[in-house]
Amino acid sequence: MPHVSSTGPTRLDERLSLRPIGIDDFSSLRYLHATSLRAQTLEVLSDEELAAFIRLVYSPVYTSLLMKEEVYGAWIDAELIGTVSWHAAGNNGSTASIGGIFVRHRRLGIGRRLLAEAEARAHQCGFERVSACATANAVPFFLRLGYEPVSRGVRSLSVECVLPVTFVKKRLPPGRPATAALN
Repeated sequence: MPHVSSTGPTRLDERLSLRPIGIDDFSSLRYLHATSLRAQTLEVLSDEELAAFIRLVYSPVYTSLLMKEEVYGAWIDAELIGTVSWHAAGNNGSTASIGGIFVRHRRLGIGRRLLAEAEARAHQCGFERVSACATANAVPFFLRLGYEPVSRGVRSLSVECVLPVTFVKKRLPPGRPATAALN
């Protein structure tokens, strides 16, 4: 794994590229999702919840879930280090839903850049609001980026994978922003 240094944002900015995830990238994506969730939710998910999620990640059901979303990856050189996904929410068509953000290296701005990319793309498609289901460890991240908590509940990803979440939402600013450059 490449060494990621926080000594200067310029170096990371030069090496980091955001681009769509294709089916050929799913093996790397599965590994990233399993390892980042395991590392970042030890205090907030039970062993059973974590095990159920990891089983889901490596199942065909997860591929089906991902195929229904726009998925973007953050890459340093050839290594996938973060992903974000989004899709239209099942309401009147004004809200997009963030499917998930997974980042290997925390506190370097990678998740923020991925979320901004998903928000910009949703906004370009005409969505006025964005919502997400955040696990307890991710709630502060969303709040820092302008999301408001709506309620608490569970997100059912499969029959055996149900995770406790906080539902958050954000109104996007008027106008249509340009997306970040995809390298």
